[in-house]
Order: sequence, then structure tokens, then C-alpha cells
Amino acid sequence: MDWINVFLTALSMSVDAMTVGALDGVQEKGLSFKKSALIALTFGLFQFLMPLIGYAIGFSFQEILEAWIPWIAFALLTLLSLKSFFEWFKNYRAYKRGEGEAISPHKLKIQEILVQGVATSIDALCIGFVYLSYPLNNALIVFAIIGITTFVLTLLTSYFGSKIAGKLERWSSLVAALVFLAIGLKILLEGIL
Repeated sequence: MDWINVFLTALSMSVDAMTVGALDGVQEKGLSFKKSALIALTFGLFQFLMPLIGYAIGFSFQEILEAWIPWIAFALLTLLSLKSFFEWFKNYRAYKRGEGEAISPHKLKIQEILVQGVATSIDALCIGFVYLSYPLNNALIVFAIIGITTFVLTLLTSYFGSKIAGKLERWSSLVAALVFLAIGLKILLEGIL
């Protein structure tokens, strides 16, 4: 097994989850370590499961799914982007009307974390196709490394994101909307080009 390639794949697969984890930390000021761990565990688990599902599906459905995966990820991330944008716009208008200095705090819900986990990992289905030539036990090792790498890096970025939340509080939802949209576009463009 080419370990350098495996670790580079794990790093590249975890970038989207790390970015969203950092934004979650910025959006929810004072994000607890427990919630950071929940976000990281969710993202890491999805980054492990999606390639495993792709591997299990195998060659018979590969061509059908590959065409739709970028569109599904784009749609989910666009919905998250729109939600964040409307939240920012609502808070910004309240601030402009003088209804208070503080922006209403954003509290991540479990459903939101799950949607983010799916949205940031759905393109990992294709990684399962890439490792179809590997025996199952070797493929499981690769997928576990991807999941663990995602967990560790997302835990760090979400936790440290919450530490800088006060400086970005007013703009966090707008930044989140733009990043969700950018990640969705990146996945879509990589999938169709």
C-alpha cells in the first residue's frame, strides 16, 4: 500500500470538513469542546462511511452515481449557504435598526451537523470506487485513516474557530454562506470538468 498517497488522500478528503468545522466554531461563540468533538466525530464518521458505501456499491452503479454526486453535494451545500445568508441578513438588519449590539447567537442543532456531515462527505463515495482494486481489509484501513484524519483536523479547527468567534461574530453567518457556496461550487466543478 502506498502510505504517502493514502495520507495525502486523507488530508485532501478532510479539507471541506475542516473548513465547515472551523465555520461552526466561529458561528457558535463559546462552542464547547464536547460539541466540537460531536462535530468532528460526525464528520469523521461520514468520511469513513461514504467511501465504504462507494466501495460496497462497486462497479455496477459507479457510472450512474458519479454523475450525480457533485450535484447532490452542491445542492446540500447551497441550501446551507442560503440558510446562513438569511440568518446573517436577519441579524444584520436587526443591528442596523438599532435593536442591539449583539448578534443573536447561533446554536448548532444536531440536524444541521448531520446535513453538514453528509454534504461535506458525499463526494467521498467516489473514493470508494478508487480503492475497488484493494482487498476489503486494506480498503477499510484507508477509509479509517480518512475518517480519523478528518476527526482530528475538524476537532482542532472547530475548537480554535470558536476561540476567534468574538472577532468575527457579526460576519460569521455571511462568511459561512460564502464558504458553503464556494465548497459546493468546487465539488460541482471538479465533478463536471
